[in-house]
Amino acid sequence: MSLAASLDWRRVVASGALWTVVYNFVWGIAWFSFMRDEWTDAVASIGRSSPWTAEVWFLWVVFTWPIGIAIAAHAATQAPVAVRPVLVAAAALWLMMTVGMAAWSVVEEFPLRVIAIDSAVNLAAMLAASFACGWSLRREPPRLAASTGAA
Repeated sequence: MSLAASLDWRRVVASGALWTVVYNFVWGIAWFSFMRDEWTDAVASIGRSSPWTAEVWFLWVVFTWPIGIAIAAHAATQAPVAVRPVLVAAAALWLMMTVGMAAWSVVEEFPLRVIAIDSAVNLAAMLAASFACGWSLRREPPRLAASTGAA
């Protein structure tokens, strides 16, 4: 039997959904607390409009669910399932996204400050989401039957 066939896909999809909710919740807090102002100032400094429209946010939320599922599936294939494999997968994704965002910011001439803060928020969101995902995938050790006291 293949590794993919042996996964509990309902659990993986649910853990991916949890990853998505936590990731976007952390981002939402950051956005409404300070990131919106950072991006507004950044795009104003170069005379452009914000790339973060409602449509882009919607697509991003939809796009993060498969990311969460992929991270959960990776973690579920590790034995024993723990937080570490989820963190490793999230760190690899964060690194790729940060490099891509940095390259895009150079081309678009965005201030480095907003990209650095964006990357830090992204890391915090991925770590929080990954801890939640790892927690949801953990396996409980088998419990011994309670002793009845009869010998």
